[in-house]
Amino acid sequence: MYLILNKLKSRLCLLALLLAVPFASAQQVSNIRFVHQDKELTIFYSLDKQADIRLRVSVDGGKFFSEPIQNLSGDVGKNIAPGEEKQIIAYDMREIRGIDDDSMLVFLVEVDDGSVEINLNGVRFTLLPIQGGTFMMGRVKAQAAKHTYEADRPAHQVTVSSFYMARHEVTQKLWTAVMDTNPSRWQFNDSLPVEQVSWNDVQIFISRLSQLTGYRFRLPTEAEWEFAARGGNYSHGYTYPGTSDNLGAYAWYGSNADNHTHVVGTKNPNELGLYDMAGNVWEWCLDWMAEYTVEPQENPQGPKYGENRILRGGSMNSPSWGCAVWDRCWYLPDYGYGFHGFRLVLDNLDRDEEAY
Repeated sequence: MYLILNKLKSRLCLLALLLAVPFASAQQVSNIRFVHQDKELTIFYSLDKQADIRLRVSVDGGKFFSEPIQNLSGDVGKNIAPGEEKQIIAYDMREIRGIDDDSMLVFLVEVDDGSVEINLNGVRFTLLPIQGGTFMMGRVKAQAAKHTYEADRPAHQVTVSSFYMARHEVTQKLWTAVMDTNPSRWQFNDSLPVEQVSWNDVQIFISRLSQLTGYRFRLPTEAEWEFAARGGNYSHGYTYPGTSDNLGAYAWYGSNADNHTHVVGTKNPNELGLYDMAGNVWEWCLDWMAEYTVEPQENPQGPKYGENRILRGGSMNSPSWGCAVWDRCWYLPDYGYGFHGFRLVLDNLDRDEEAY
């Protein structure tokens, strides 16, 4: 929930804008208002369900927000009960000290979903916490549309540990901020996913991004990718990420993409709030390609050696079956095409303090 302060003829005007939420059952923050008197700021809001609450501030009209503000009192933090007129109180906030024009102040009261937002020179991206679990990996629906090959069988039990996964595919804007170049075929918007990147190219990007931010990024394993695409522990057993019968609402693929990529996050997310897990660009995974076996596995990473690396999720020119949560693709790691991209994961939020 955004809370925007505007000054007009010496009067304070409040404007509340509701953030889009990934789930219909998600908590909602509403009825925002606040009182700003001397060095004390009190924000009032309503909450419809118990939730963790955090506060951010922008001093440039909402272009860039701070990290969640600390040392607040009132209804902020863990397990805030639902109700009207909830209050967050801040005293002499460093972020607003010396700001004479209140019209530039924007406050963001939001449900804390455990996500981490990373800012690299003004380019921001978000990673969501994916709680680990056990699932059946591979094609489990006997009548589902399939290839003429059987690379997605046999289905087998897999357990993955918790990790963080990027909400969106890596964009051209983020790639350019790290690499100073843009290899993509379609460049009419820097919020398009980066493409025409090989698996090897991605490793260089990840190394540089990790050095710049202090976070230790990597590609998802194939098992992590499929677990997340299925909705993790919130899975409804859909054929595609987020749906079984309305793929066009969740993916840019062969039937609706007009043979080019689209701005990330413009279709519906899956059960975990992840966007474009189907379509747009194929996503590189960590693993070498190998045939499945029936044995249960824990945190599999594929074989140590191979010829081709795994890609998942389908792309803007894929048929519907290429977007199924179990469908597999693979390619040589030193080639990238106009439908090969990726998304990032983190094992944890530990940072290398010397890296940045």
